[in-house]
Amino acid sequence: MGSSSAIAITVASMLVVLIFVFIAFRRSGAFGPSKAKRELADQLVQTGHKARAMVLSVQPTGTIINHINLQCVLRFRIEPLQGGIPFEGEKTTLIPQTAMPRIGDLWPCWFDPMDHTKFAVGQPSAISPDQIPMFREFGIPHPLDQYQQPNPFQQPGQFQQPPPGQYQQPPNWQPPPQ
Repeated sequence: MGSSSAIAITVASMLVVLIFVFIAFRRSGAFGPSKAKRELADQLVQTGHKARAMVLSVQPTGTIINHINLQCVLRFRIEPLQGGIPFEGEKTTLIPQTAMPRIGDLWPCWFDPMDHTKFAVGQPSAISPDQIPMFREFGIPHPLDQYQQPNPFQQPGQFQQPPPGQYQQPPNWQPPPQ
C-alpha cells in the first residue's frame, strides 16, 4: 500500500513538472509564434502599410532552445515607404545563432498605420534568389544582388574572377621575404 502511494506521488509530481516545462516553453516561443500572432502577421502582410525595418539592437534574453536558437529582443527603427514619421518597435523572437542579425540590417516590414505596436518583419532566414524581388520592392539591397550582375567573362558554374590583366596589387603591397 505504501509503495503504490509513493508511485502515485512521484507520477503526479512528474506530471506537474512536465506541465510547468510545457507552459514555460510555450510562453518563450519555443514552438513558434502563436496562432493569433501568425494570423496578425498574415493580415499585416495583406493589408498593412509597407516599411523598412532597421535593426537597432539585438539583446539575448538568456533562453536557448536546442543549443542553437537564442531568444532575443530585437529593436527596430521602422521607416514607412509611403512617407511619414519613422517610429521604433521591438519584437521578441527565436533566432538561430547562424542567422544572428547585425545592427543596421534592413528587413521588409508591414505595420498597422493606426497602431504602430502592431507590425511584422520579414526576417530573412536563408538567403535565396527568390527573395530578391521582394527586397527590391522595399528598396533594400539583397546580399545576392552582387552575383546577379552579368559577367561576360564568366562561364556558367565557374567561380567569378576578374578578367586577366584587370587584377591590380593593393597599394604598398610587398611580396613576402624568401
